Amino acid sequence: MTSPRRHFWIAVAAWVVLSVLGIILVAGIQVLPEIASDEAVIENSAFVLLTVLSVPVLMFVVVGLVYSAIRFRATDDEEDGPPIHGHRGFQGVWLGISFALVIGLFGYGAKGLLDIRGSQTSDFEVQVSAEQWAWNFDYPSAGVTSKELHIPVGKRVHLVINSTDVIHSFWVPAFGIKQDAVPGRPTQIYVTATVVGTYPGLCAELCGFGHTDMHLTAVVSTQADLESWLSAQPSESASPS
Repeated sequence: MTSPRRHFWIAVAAWVVLSVLGIILVAGIQVLPEIASDEAVIENSAFVLLTVLSVPVLMFVVVGLVYSAIRFRATDDEEDGPPIHGHRGFQGVWLGISFALVIGLFGYGAKGLLDIRGSQTSDFEVQVSAEQWAWNFDYPSAGVTSKELHIPVGKRVHLVINSTDVIHSFWVPAFGIKQDAVPGRPTQIYVTATVVGTYPGLCAELCGFGHTDMHLTAVVSTQADLESWLSAQPSESASPS
């Protein structure tokens, strides 16, 4: 008959092997479908770290359940099993590891949020206005308004977000940013795009019957192309002839 200590070490070995294999599989994954900003890099790294740390926890539960079900499955014997008592050392280690994970992840998350927030300075500003069920983008420096978001690559962009009716949520997955649009209370977020291209966005807050159609398009271009685009748009101050 296998001793309890032997069962323990067999389960531990299985847990270690499966945890290592799982970590190898997920350590290099890209969680976000696209990464097109400095903020998205930070967010993707956080997702990967959380996934890596969750693998040993998952394997601990899976190995414990599966090994117990196989090795200690019920037989025709209906007698009660032997009483099990707590182990202070094991409980202390369990609490210590859990505490370290919580504090460590808190610190990592706080640093990530500070990095995303960054300094409160920018190279370019866009006023974002949400309404049922559309987005409008105003460029104060050029006196232009459009239905698409146009920003320069490699520049820190300040987005000031407003809503004219209900709560909406501005979200461009490739930028790794999401910010609520709250009626009567402007919110803000910063983004530094790193890849020229066109990226889809949407409203991430249920806002009525047209919520699913409340999409947006974000265009990242060079500074020269952005200036050319802005100069080609009709000015807000222009009056009809």
